[in-house]
Amino acid sequence: MINNVDLHIHSNASDGSMSPAETALAAYSAGLCAAALTDHDTVAGVAEFAEKCLKLGIEPISGVEISAKFRCEMHILGLFVDVKNKNFLDKLSKLENARYDRNKAMLERFREMGMDITEADIVSQKPNATLENTGRSHMATALVSKGYVSDRNEAFEKYLIKGKPAYVPRITYSPAESIQIIKEAGGIAVLAHPIYITSDECQLRDLLTELKSFGLDGVESIYSDYTDDYSRLCLELCDELGLMPTGGSDFHGENRPSVKLGDLNVPYEFLERLKKTAHKN
Repeated sequence: MINNVDLHIHSNASDGSMSPAETALAAYSAGLCAAALTDHDTVAGVAEFAEKCLKLGIEPISGVEISAKFRCEMHILGLFVDVKNKNFLDKLSKLENARYDRNKAMLERFREMGMDITEADIVSQKPNATLENTGRSHMATALVSKGYVSDRNEAFEKYLIKGKPAYVPRITYSPAESIQIIKEAGGIAVLAHPIYITSDECQLRDLLTELKSFGLDGVESIYSDYTDDYSRLCLELCDELGLMPTGGSDFHGENRPSVKLGDLNVPYEFLERLKKTAHKN
Protein backbone atom coordinates (compact mmCIF):
# COMPACT_ATOMS: atom_id res chain seq x y z
CA MET A 1 0.00 0.00 0.00
CA ILE A 2 1.38 3.41 -0.97
CA ASN A 3 1.75 6.17 1.59
CA ASN A 4 -0.97 8.34 0.02
CA VAL A 5 -4.21 9.63 1.49
CA ASP A 6 -7.41 11.11 0.06
CA LEU A 7 -9.29 13.58 2.22
CA HIS A 8 -12.21 14.39 -0.10
CA ILE A 9 -14.40 11.45 -1.15
CA HIS A 10 -18.15 11.04 -1.74
CA SER A 11 -20.48 8.06 -1.49
CA ASN A 12 -24.12 7.59 -2.34
CA ALA A 13 -25.00 8.99 1.08
CA SER A 14 -24.89 12.20 -0.98
CA ASP A 15 -24.09 12.39 -4.69
CA GLY A 16 -21.55 9.63 -5.23
CA SER A 17 -22.48 6.44 -7.06
CA MET A 18 -21.06 3.87 -4.62
CA SER A 19 -22.25 2.86 -1.18
CA PRO A 20 -19.96 3.88 1.70
CA ALA A 21 -18.65 0.30 1.95
CA GLU A 22 -18.03 0.12 -1.80
CA THR A 23 -16.25 3.47 -1.60
CA ALA A 24 -13.97 2.09 1.11
CA LEU A 25 -13.22 -0.91 -1.08
CA ALA A 26 -12.37 1.42 -3.97
CA ALA A 27 -9.97 3.29 -1.68
CA TYR A 28 -8.33 -0.02 -0.77
CA SER A 29 -8.07 -1.04 -4.42
CA ALA A 30 -6.43 2.32 -5.16
CA GLY A 31 -3.77 1.61 -2.54
CA LEU A 32 -4.69 4.41 -0.16
CA CYS A 33 -3.55 4.13 3.45
CA ALA A 34 -6.10 6.64 4.77
CA ALA A 35 -9.29 8.20 3.45
CA ALA A 36 -11.97 10.66 4.52
CA LEU A 37 -15.62 10.34 3.57
CA THR A 38 -16.87 13.90 3.06
CA ASP A 39 -20.42 13.66 1.78
CA HIS A 40 -22.43 16.83 1.17
CA ASP A 41 -24.19 18.11 4.29
CA THR A 42 -24.45 14.64 5.85
CA VAL A 43 -22.44 12.13 7.87
CA ALA A 44 -24.96 9.33 7.30
CA GLY A 45 -22.40 7.13 5.53
CA VAL A 46 -19.44 7.61 7.87
CA ALA A 47 -20.07 4.65 10.20
CA GLU A 48 -20.41 2.15 7.33
CA PHE A 49 -17.39 3.62 5.57
CA ALA A 50 -15.24 3.53 8.72
CA GLU A 51 -16.21 -0.05 9.55
CA LYS A 52 -15.25 -1.27 6.09
CA CYS A 53 -12.03 0.76 6.05
CA LEU A 54 -10.89 -0.77 9.35
CA LYS A 55 -11.55 -4.27 8.05
CA LEU A 56 -9.42 -3.46 5.00
CA GLY A 57 -6.58 -1.88 6.99
CA ILE A 58 -7.31 1.68 5.88
CA GLU A 59 -7.33 4.55 8.36
CA PRO A 60 -10.80 6.19 8.17
CA ILE A 61 -11.43 9.88 8.82
CA SER A 62 -14.93 11.15 9.55
CA GLY A 63 -15.82 14.07 7.36
CA VAL A 64 -18.45 16.28 5.77
CA GLU A 65 -18.61 18.90 3.03
CA ILE A 66 -20.80 21.88 3.85
CA SER A 67 -22.02 24.23 1.13
CA ALA A 68 -21.56 27.82 2.33
CA LYS A 69 -23.47 30.89 1.21
CA PHE A 70 -21.13 32.98 -0.95
CA ARG A 71 -21.09 34.94 -4.20
CA CYS A 72 -20.10 31.73 -5.99
CA GLU A 73 -19.57 28.09 -5.08
CA MET A 74 -17.87 27.69 -1.70
CA HIS A 75 -17.57 24.40 0.14
CA ILE A 76 -16.03 23.88 3.57
CA LEU A 77 -14.71 20.44 4.45
CA GLY A 78 -14.97 19.27 8.04
CA LEU A 79 -12.45 16.57 8.98
CA PHE A 80 -12.43 14.57 12.24
CA VAL A 81 -15.96 15.74 13.06
CA ASP A 82 -17.85 14.05 15.89
CA VAL A 83 -20.64 12.32 14.00
CA LYS A 84 -22.64 11.86 17.22
CA ASN A 85 -22.62 15.53 18.23
CA LYS A 86 -26.31 16.44 18.54
CA ASN A 87 -25.96 20.14 17.76
CA PHE A 88 -23.86 19.30 14.71
CA LEU A 89 -26.44 16.77 13.49
CA ASP A 90 -29.24 19.27 14.04
CA LYS A 91 -27.44 21.85 11.91
CA LEU A 92 -26.91 19.31 9.13
CA SER A 93 -30.57 18.31 9.35
CA LYS A 94 -31.56 21.88 8.54
CA LEU A 95 -29.46 21.66 5.39
CA GLU A 96 -31.14 18.39 4.44
CA ASN A 97 -34.55 20.00 4.85
CA ALA A 98 -33.40 22.86 2.64
CA ARG A 99 -32.25 20.30 0.06
CA TYR A 100 -35.76 18.77 0.06
CA ASP A 101 -37.38 22.16 -0.55
CA ARG A 102 -34.91 22.91 -3.32
CA ASN A 103 -35.46 19.58 -5.07
CA LYS A 104 -39.24 19.98 -4.94
CA ALA A 105 -38.91 23.45 -6.47
CA MET A 106 -36.63 22.15 -9.23
CA LEU A 107 -39.06 19.37 -10.08
CA GLU A 108 -41.77 22.01 -10.36
CA ARG A 109 -39.55 24.00 -12.75
CA PHE A 110 -39.22 20.94 -14.98
CA ARG A 111 -43.00 20.42 -14.88
CA GLU A 112 -43.57 24.03 -15.92
CA MET A 113 -41.23 23.49 -18.87
CA GLY A 114 -43.23 20.44 -19.92
CA MET A 115 -40.48 17.99 -18.95
CA ASP A 116 -41.45 14.68 -17.38
CA ILE A 117 -38.94 14.55 -14.50
CA THR A 118 -40.56 13.19 -11.33
CA GLU A 119 -39.59 12.47 -7.74
CA ALA A 120 -39.54 8.77 -8.62
CA ASP A 121 -36.92 9.42 -11.31
CA ILE A 122 -34.69 10.93 -8.61
CA VAL A 123 -35.15 8.61 -5.64
CA SER A 124 -34.95 5.43 -7.74
CA GLN A 125 -31.28 6.09 -8.47
CA LYS A 126 -29.86 4.76 -5.20
CA PRO A 127 -30.91 2.74 -2.15
CA ASN A 128 -32.74 4.62 0.60
CA ALA A 129 -32.87 7.76 -1.50
CA THR A 130 -35.09 10.69 -0.58
CA LEU A 131 -35.30 14.28 -1.72
CA GLU A 132 -33.27 15.14 1.39
CA ASN A 133 -30.17 13.21 0.28
CA THR A 134 -30.24 13.75 -3.49
CA GLY A 135 -29.46 16.79 -5.58
CA ARG A 136 -28.54 18.27 -8.93
CA SER A 137 -26.35 15.31 -9.81
CA HIS A 138 -29.39 13.05 -9.66
CA MET A 139 -31.44 15.58 -11.62
CA ALA A 140 -28.77 15.45 -14.32
CA THR A 141 -28.91 11.66 -14.47
CA ALA A 142 -32.69 11.77 -14.81
CA LEU A 143 -32.45 14.28 -17.65
CA VAL A 144 -30.06 11.96 -19.49
CA SER A 145 -32.15 8.84 -18.93
CA LYS A 146 -35.29 10.61 -20.17
CA GLY A 147 -33.47 11.77 -23.30
CA TYR A 148 -33.73 15.51 -22.67
CA VAL A 149 -29.93 15.88 -22.86
CA SER A 150 -27.12 13.76 -24.24
CA ASP A 151 -24.95 13.72 -21.11
CA ARG A 152 -24.66 15.08 -17.58
CA ASN A 153 -22.48 18.01 -18.61
CA GLU A 154 -25.17 19.20 -21.00
CA ALA A 155 -27.74 18.80 -18.22
CA PHE A 156 -25.83 21.16 -15.97
CA GLU A 157 -24.94 23.65 -18.68
CA LYS A 158 -28.47 23.81 -20.06
CA TYR A 159 -30.62 23.51 -16.94
CA LEU A 160 -28.90 23.09 -13.59
CA ILE A 161 -26.25 25.75 -13.02
CA LYS A 162 -26.95 29.20 -11.64
CA GLY A 163 -28.89 31.33 -14.11
CA LYS A 164 -30.35 28.35 -15.99
CA PRO A 165 -34.10 27.61 -16.00
CA ALA A 166 -34.17 24.74 -13.48
CA TYR A 167 -31.65 26.20 -11.03
CA VAL A 168 -33.04 27.00 -7.58
CA PRO A 169 -30.86 28.39 -4.78
CA ARG A 170 -31.18 26.80 -1.37
CA ILE A 171 -30.73 27.89 2.21
CA THR A 172 -27.13 27.64 3.33
CA TYR A 173 -25.02 28.81 6.24
CA SER A 174 -22.53 31.63 5.87
CA PRO A 175 -18.83 30.74 5.64
CA ALA A 176 -18.34 31.83 9.26
CA GLU A 177 -21.31 29.74 10.40
CA SER A 178 -20.15 26.71 8.39
CA ILE A 179 -16.70 26.88 9.94
CA GLN A 180 -18.15 27.28 13.42
CA ILE A 181 -20.46 24.29 12.96
CA ILE A 182 -17.45 22.14 12.09
CA LYS A 183 -15.31 23.48 14.93
CA GLU A 184 -18.07 22.96 17.52
CA ALA A 185 -18.18 19.30 16.42
CA GLY A 186 -14.47 18.98 17.15
CA GLY A 187 -13.54 19.11 13.49
CA ILE A 188 -10.91 20.81 11.37
CA ALA A 189 -12.31 23.28 8.83
CA VAL A 190 -10.76 23.29 5.36
CA LEU A 191 -11.61 25.36 2.30
CA ALA A 192 -12.37 22.90 -0.49
CA HIS A 193 -11.24 23.46 -4.09
CA PRO A 194 -10.69 27.26 -4.00
CA ILE A 195 -9.90 27.08 -7.73
CA TYR A 196 -13.67 27.29 -8.24
CA ILE A 197 -13.68 30.63 -6.42
CA THR A 198 -10.61 32.39 -7.78
CA SER A 199 -7.30 31.70 -9.47
CA ASP A 200 -5.96 35.17 -8.61
CA GLU A 201 -3.23 35.15 -5.97
CA CYS A 202 -4.24 38.43 -4.29
CA GLN A 203 -7.92 37.52 -4.19
CA LEU A 204 -7.15 34.09 -2.79
CA ARG A 205 -4.85 35.53 -0.12
CA ASP A 206 -7.53 38.01 0.94
CA LEU A 207 -10.19 35.29 1.03
CA LEU A 208 -8.06 32.92 3.10
CA THR A 209 -7.14 35.72 5.48
CA GLU A 210 -10.81 36.48 6.04
CA LEU A 211 -11.76 32.82 6.45
CA LYS A 212 -8.90 32.29 8.89
CA SER A 213 -10.37 35.07 11.04
CA PHE A 214 -13.52 32.89 11.23
CA GLY A 215 -11.48 29.88 12.34
CA LEU A 216 -10.45 28.21 9.06
CA ASP A 217 -7.70 25.65 9.67
CA GLY A 218 -6.61 24.57 6.22
CA VAL A 219 -6.79 24.72 2.43
CA GLU A 220 -7.26 21.93 -0.07
CA SER A 221 -3.90 22.34 -1.78
CA ILE A 222 -3.81 19.20 -3.94
CA TYR A 223 -6.93 18.52 -5.99
CA SER A 224 -7.96 16.77 -9.18
CA ASP A 225 -8.62 19.98 -11.14
CA TYR A 226 -5.50 21.90 -10.10
CA THR A 227 -2.49 22.70 -12.19
CA ASP A 228 0.92 22.30 -10.58
CA ASP A 229 1.15 26.07 -10.37
CA TYR A 230 -2.15 26.38 -8.51
CA SER A 231 -1.17 23.66 -6.04
CA ARG A 232 2.10 25.48 -5.46
CA LEU A 233 0.21 28.73 -4.83
CA CYS A 234 -2.05 27.07 -2.27
CA LEU A 235 0.91 25.50 -0.49
CA GLU A 236 2.75 28.82 -0.40
CA LEU A 237 -0.28 30.62 1.01
CA CYS A 238 -0.69 27.93 3.66
CA ASP A 239 2.90 28.59 4.77
CA GLU A 240 2.42 32.34 4.66
CA LEU A 241 -0.87 32.39 6.56
CA GLY A 242 -0.27 29.55 9.01
CA LEU A 243 -2.87 27.23 7.50
CA MET A 244 -2.59 23.47 6.99
CA PRO A 245 -2.56 21.94 3.50
CA THR A 246 -4.83 19.02 2.65
CA GLY A 247 -5.58 17.16 -0.53
CA GLY A 248 -8.31 15.09 -2.08
CA SER A 249 -9.73 13.86 -5.34
CA ASP A 250 -13.42 14.77 -4.90
CA PHE A 251 -14.21 11.22 -6.00
CA HIS A 252 -17.87 10.54 -6.92
CA GLY A 253 -17.56 7.17 -8.65
CA GLU A 254 -19.50 6.93 -11.90
CA ASN A 255 -21.11 10.30 -11.23
CA ARG A 256 -17.74 11.90 -11.98
CA PRO A 257 -15.89 9.23 -13.93
CA SER A 258 -12.91 11.36 -14.87
CA VAL A 259 -11.79 11.48 -11.21
CA LYS A 260 -10.08 8.34 -9.90
CA LEU A 261 -8.96 7.38 -6.44
CA GLY A 262 -5.21 7.02 -6.00
CA ASP A 263 -4.27 9.35 -8.88
CA LEU A 264 -3.16 12.19 -6.58
CA ASN A 265 0.00 12.26 -4.51
CA VAL A 266 -1.39 13.50 -1.20
CA PRO A 267 1.27 12.61 1.40
CA TYR A 268 0.49 11.09 4.78
CA GLU A 269 2.42 13.97 6.32
CA PHE A 270 -0.57 16.22 5.59
CA LEU A 271 -2.77 13.92 7.64
CA GLU A 272 -0.26 13.67 10.48
CA ARG A 273 -0.32 17.44 10.94
CA LEU A 274 -4.11 17.50 10.84
CA LYS A 275 -4.29 14.76 13.46
CA LYS A 276 -2.01 16.63 15.83
CA THR A 277 -4.26 19.67 15.59
CA ALA A 278 -7.44 17.58 15.94
CA HIS A 279 -6.16 15.99 19.11
CA LYS A 280 -5.57 19.42 20.64
CA ASN A 281 -9.18 20.50 20.02
